[in-house]
Amino acid sequence: MKESISHLHMVCNDWTRELEFYKSEIPFFKKRLEEVASKNTSKEVSVQIEHFENKFRIMSIHVDELLHDVKLKNEHLLGNAAAMPTYINIKMVEKDGNIEELIAFTANDFNTTKKEFYQFLSKNM
Repeated sequence: MKESISHLHMVCNDWTRELEFYKSEIPFFKKRLEEVASKNTSKEVSVQIEHFENKFRIMSIHVDELLHDVKLKNEHLLGNAAAMPTYINIKMVEKDGNIEELIAFTANDFNTTKKEFYQFLSKNM
């Protein structure tokens, strides 16, 4: 489906805000994880701590990569807008379903991980 350059630019801005929010939450999760690690030394808790450390590291890398991809897409759109200013609101650009799917996956993964992490915290704090 084709979209207008201005609409896709707004979508990219929304994605950027969403990804920046996820990125800003991860340090808080890590800090809480450090608190649990300092108070619990059991093998079972240590395994879960390591799981969440790895998960947060992977999520952080994934969010950074997506932010980079969204930034490149937005720069491409802005280049098109500068080259064809009379076509900004005409539906002529193909929608990028791949990034949209990755954003949806990231949102789902973030929310699932957050829920699991809060359950882990409630058991171990």
